[in-house]
Amino acid sequence: MNQLFTRLCSALPFALALCCLAPAVAAADPSSGPAILGFRTAAFGMSQTAVRAAVEAEFHVPASAISVAENPLQHTQVLSVQVPDLVPGGGTAAVSYVFGYTTHKLIEVNILWSAQIDPKITPTMLYQNGESLQQYFATEGFPADRSTGNVATPNGILLFRASDATGNAVLLILSGTMTKDPKSDKSILSPTALTLAYAADPQHPDIFQLAKGSF
Repeated sequence: MNQLFTRLCSALPFALALCCLAPAVAAADPSSGPAILGFRTAAFGMSQTAVRAAVEAEFHVPASAISVAENPLQHTQVLSVQVPDLVPGGGTAAVSYVFGYTTHKLIEVNILWSAQIDPKITPTMLYQNGESLQQYFATEGFPADRSTGNVATPNGILLFRASDATGNAVLLILSGTMTKDPKSDKSILSPTALTLAYAADPQHPDIFQLAKGSF
């Protein structure tokens, strides 16, 4: 799995989008559930040039609004853009497109809402965004044996997670600080971020890895 999926799911085994996000999945054989193809018009396998064009056209942003960086650990290229109201009224999100180490094609899309990106985002907005997206994915028809949700983690709540018949995956997690209510002894989450991630075959990520036996 890639670094983001590893970090978000460190407490869970791997087995364990609102209409405006709907292009992230496509209809498939009803018995196998929907196919996870990417995010909106940015499909897994696209080149950086194609993704840039898709982002500029879909979000009506100039080329200068798209930043480029390299993940020094994975040796992957990342294009990022800030987009308001992906979830209507939900604040501005940072959308990052990750390109494979060897193929240089799109392998992952990460969408992040937090006050660090948009100071107007509140914990209540994060909860509302998360609930809206969770309800959306719950109606997409993922088979029960390849989906789960409402799972507590040390740093938040896994709201939804599913994979398609090819191994591509989607994950939605609300993260923050967990505290204990002294009266009820229940854990309470103070959310600081909501992450929605789509990954192409995260069990076999196209990232830099030292070869076995090299050390």
